Amino acid sequence: MFFRLCALVVFLFICTQAAAAGPSAQPVCITRQELSSRALGLVSKFHVADGARVRKGDAIVEFDSRLLRAGLREAQGAVDAAKANVELADDAASRLGKLKESDSVTEQQIFEARVRSAQAKAVWRQAQGATERLRVQLDDTVIKAEIDGVVRGLPTILGLAVQPGQSLGRVEASPLPHACAPKPSN
Repeated sequence: MFFRLCALVVFLFICTQAAAAGPSAQPVCITRQELSSRALGLVSKFHVADGARVRKGDAIVEFDSRLLRAGLREAQGAVDAAKANVELADDAASRLGKLKESDSVTEQQIFEARVRSAQAKAVWRQAQGATERLRVQLDDTVIKAEIDGVVRGLPTILGLAVQPGQSLGRVEASPLPHACAPKPSN
């Protein structure tokens, strides 16, 4: 028992020393980026050629996004229509609430109007979610460099059908000897 307690104390001491030292003196160095598709698609454009130097954020490959853009416009139309339905349902519920004082409507009618309003809001949120999903998918139609480097193994076939996860080459980090060197200690 004593030895376990001593081992725990030593372990905790080492952990607190490591935490006090801060982040590692050696930075994490990414030396290679695999270029792969996140979605099914057809290559519509190569922004660079094999062997080209790229900077972080540069577009490398673009996939045909016409259907996604059309779907996004359709989804935005659904959001607009759903929002209009929310406004109509809220207005109807409000009018019925005001008529309640004059006993012109029943509690059941007011309840049903509130339910229609809640349903319209749910449809609006669903339409907003569909729009956001399409925006994310649209972002996935462009593969960008995540590191500075040189593009290697890039095919040059426009219209190439690509599956999710399929490799389209790589970016190899530019040789910068100082990039992965340990930071000088104070």
